[in-house]
Amino acid sequence: MAANAQTVQNNGTGTNNGYYYSLYTSSGSASMTFPEAGTYPGNYAITWSGVGDMVGGKGWSTGGNMSVGYNVGSASGYNTISVYGWTTNPLVEYYITELGSLYTANATYKGSMTSDGHSYSTYEHLQVNQPSIEGTATFEQYLDDWGGASIGSNYTVTTGNHFSHWQSLGMNLGSFNYMILATEAYNGASGEVNATVW
Repeated sequence: MAANAQTVQNNGTGTNNGYYYSLYTSSGSASMTFPEAGTYPGNYAITWSGVGDMVGGKGWSTGGNMSVGYNVGSASGYNTISVYGWTTNPLVEYYITELGSLYTANATYKGSMTSDGHSYSTYEHLQVNQPSIEGTATFEQYLDDWGGASIGSNYTVTTGNHFSHWQSLGMNLGSFNYMILATEAYNGASGEVNATVW
């Protein structure tokens, strides 16, 4: 079976065409495939239905300072599409949101920053006893919210600009875990995405 023919149902991590993938679904159903990965190794597609929370995408098993390129070919029924990842020691969940809008009503506004020609609003939020890569835990979320990208166009995210901005605000990062171009949907949403990262 070709590597790009694999299907991931609801929850899973692994590699496909040299890229790391992760799919998390709390309830409802989601299915991830890699329809164009033979041509575009960073390609993934997800369809989801009635999800409580679904986060899925493709990227790198270890994040860090890099230039992330992406193109979202199609998307509907999502809440956000972000460069997304985790660090450990300290445990931090971070979002650099490119499409959609983060829920920030309960987060603390920390200012703004400009990167790759866009202005992002920075927020910090404490998650208490929530799911994490280390099980149920209490951890900080670091959020840079832009959301102005368009379907079908190429964009770049210079992640180091965001990481150094957070450090300057005392929002410290730990050791990098995975980092993906993540599509997230919640509150019973149904939809689909086809996107490519490089």
